[in-house]
Amino acid sequence: MQNINGELYVGERKLSELAKTFQTPLYVYDEAGILDKIRIFETFFQSRKFACKVIYASKAFLAPRLCHILNDHHFGIDAVSAGDLHLIQKSGFDPHRIVLHGNNKSDEELELGISLGVEYIVVDNYPELLKLKQLSEIKKTVVHTLFRVNPGISAHTHAYIETALLSSKFGESIYDEAMIAKIARTYSDSPYLVLDGFHAHIGSQINNPNSFVKEAKTMMAFIQKYQDAHQANIRVLNLGGGFGIKYLDEDQEINLEIMLGKIVKTIESQSKKYAIKLDKLLIEPGRSLVGDSGFTLYRCGGTKQTMGGKNYLFIDGGMADNIRPALYQAKYTVEIANRANLPIGQDSKIYDVVGKCCESGDIIAKDIPIPEAQDGDTVVVYSTGAYCYSMSMNYNGLVRGAVIFVSGKEALTAIDRESYDHLIETCHF
Repeated sequence: MQNINGELYVGERKLSELAKTFQTPLYVYDEAGILDKIRIFETFFQSRKFACKVIYASKAFLAPRLCHILNDHHFGIDAVSAGDLHLIQKSGFDPHRIVLHGNNKSDEELELGISLGVEYIVVDNYPELLKLKQLSEIKKTVVHTLFRVNPGISAHTHAYIETALLSSKFGESIYDEAMIAKIARTYSDSPYLVLDGFHAHIGSQINNPNSFVKEAKTMMAFIQKYQDAHQANIRVLNLGGGFGIKYLDEDQEINLEIMLGKIVKTIESQSKKYAIKLDKLLIEPGRSLVGDSGFTLYRCGGTKQTMGGKNYLFIDGGMADNIRPALYQAKYTVEIANRANLPIGQDSKIYDVVGKCCESGDIIAKDIPIPEAQDGDTVVVYSTGAYCYSMSMNYNGLVRGAVIFVSGKEALTAIDRESYDHLIETCHF
């Protein structure tokens, strides 16, 4: 992002002009930023002891344009539904680099994963393992799997995105020895199911590298115990994702280079300690790959001061295109893109930036100091590249905005802005 004479630019494109050309709300991705993150993972997630592989967590944001970029760099990608699989397949992504997730996969999803030949199906629980065993026998097809286990590690993040507590809906606990024994017996009794390794994920938006080090050590100790108890050879460990990004100036920014190195070195040392011969170490970044390379543009529709002294800045979007503040109390940095040279000072006001939905909780950002806003200003909300478009909706009859990727002078449409006909195309009249 550059400030040229008070106008913010991404690449060589002025934000206020992008807003006019593509209409607002508008999701914008800086393609150079995504490529920079890809290079960090390629450079620092490496080992001479085992293969290191990045599987993009597509729930953060999914579009064919991004699939093409990831495919070109030989990254993997995950899917959590038949819809994800359909989009990824149609984008031309190599199906042998797809990992299928989900805690309640339907028969359709499991069958689609098998027929596509995905790299791994991550089995979430024991009942799903029995279902997959039956399907593999009907199809007489070898199915490579990772089994998701719950290491019981607190990630110290928001309760809604913490996934490894013993009360979590995800995975089976590594401390439930009777359950782990049943899982081992089911694999040994199956002629088609292959347990390649284990998967764990401790949560999202984690800023402390020590959480991942603790996860790595816990999982390696579990693998050693499992191998000894069940005469198994575990060759793959997937540590999930959850690496945090910076939303506010005061946020702690995780150093990806250092964190990736710590993870690799921990697994290398634990492999030696327990004599575990891993073939592959996987991680699943989502937010950390695309989150801070994306932002949302809005048009200011005016301001209001209440009798109680509260200042509101109205935008032409809101919770329909970014539900995270309402869902997680997420916080964002906001600026006026077309008057970015105005200093925060005497003429500034403290605004709540609010949307147009008929909900009092439709608030994108609270108590933001901004130079006095004007009708028609282009408002930019930073770091919306993850979990915003993918969670967007048509509440109050609002249409989803376009998604564009900017590279230098080029602004390429990745997803079209919806029309009003999108709202009725599945309706019967």
